[in-house]
Amino acid sequence: MSRAPPTLLLVEDDSDLCDALVEILQAEGHTVVATGSGDEALSWLGAHPLPGLVLLDMWTPRKDIWRMLDILHREPRFADVPVVAISSGDERHPAIREVLSKPFDREALLAGVRRFVPPLH
Repeated sequence: MSRAPPTLLLVEDDSDLCDALVEILQAEGHTVVATGSGDEALSWLGAHPLPGLVLLDMWTPRKDIWRMLDILHREPRFADVPVVAISSGDERHPAIREVLSKPFDREALLAGVRRFVPPLH
């Protein structure tokens, strides 16, 4: 019996970009849960099995992304969850394993995800 593929947790407050990212990732066979803030993502993380990847936009209007990153870095249970940040800046945080620079295309997004989550088909 095969195991279900890991869920990808997306943190993106722009609904149009969120919809586009979900569509691209689901077309590749991924299960995607989208949240609009770091606080929503932390609530989801507290109630579900760990995702295979967290993909987050660094510049949501709320500044809870940095708090989320601190928690992901500090809590041992999140140590193996890779974080890929989407950013137009030069942000760095120990929890971030890779930065996907804006603007990016579909292939750059998928290449970043594949570095941490194997292709599904």
